[in-house]
Formats: sequence, C-alpha cells, structure tokens
Amino acid sequence: MTTRRRGRLDGETRTERTAPIDWAPSELLVIETAAAARGQSPTTFIAQAALAVASGRYRVTEGRGTAGLTPEQVTLIRQAVDEQTRVRRLLASAAGSLNQLAAGSNSGVTPTTQALHAALNYLRTQLSRHNRVTNLLADLIAPK
Repeated sequence: MTTRRRGRLDGETRTERTAPIDWAPSELLVIETAAAARGQSPTTFIAQAALAVASGRYRVTEGRGTAGLTPEQVTLIRQAVDEQTRVRRLLASAAGSLNQLAAGSNSGVTPTTQALHAALNYLRTQLSRHNRVTNLLADLIAPK
C-alpha cells in the first residue's frame, strides 16, 4: 500500500505549491519504480528526495557516505536510464509496426502470418528488455 501524503516538517501546514513537472516516460518510470520499492506515492518520493538533496542528506560522494551514492553508482544509473530511453524508442517502433499491420488489415490487405509473428516477436523482445532494465534500475536505486 502506498502512502498518500507525506508528513509536514514540525507540523507545518502547506501554504505553497510548485508547478507540475513534465517527465519523460523513462524518467517517470524510474521515479515510480523507486517510489513503489519504498511503498510511497511518486509525489511523496519526489518531495522527500528533493528535500533530502536540498538539505544535504543525499549527495554524490567520493566514497560511500551514510546516504550518498558513489560516482560508479551514479554512472550505472545514468547508463540504465539511457538504455531505458533506447528501449522506449524500440517499443514505439514495435507499436508502429503493429499499427501498420492493423491499418493494412482494416483496408482489406491481410498481413501474412510471418509478418504478424515477426512483429509480435519483436514486441516481446523489447518488452523483455524493458523489464530487465526496469528491474536493474530498481536494484540500483533501492537495493534489497
């Protein structure tokens, strides 16, 4: 179960809101995965992470600090996010291929069984890659 709201510091009440943040799908997935791993809503996770970074509790450190990430960990996370972006593009390509086959079918041109199997196999491959990268990100961000 995820937490709906985070507690206020020293009983403060909310007086100001910040504008919405536009996230790339791969960025939002990283945040949602990390939040879910902690049993938090994405909004609570973002608020707590931002406050932790702003207050200096979390930061990139030379060695492993009490709550920081090593430069190697940051590099691995960035590489995984880059891979997630590539996989997202390939998933969009797979969806485009299936849409073209569906459009052809709707206009009376029946796709071959071979074309359907190839498109579905490509989609399955990219979904599998997506799952692997998502799990890697979850492990890097919130190791068990």
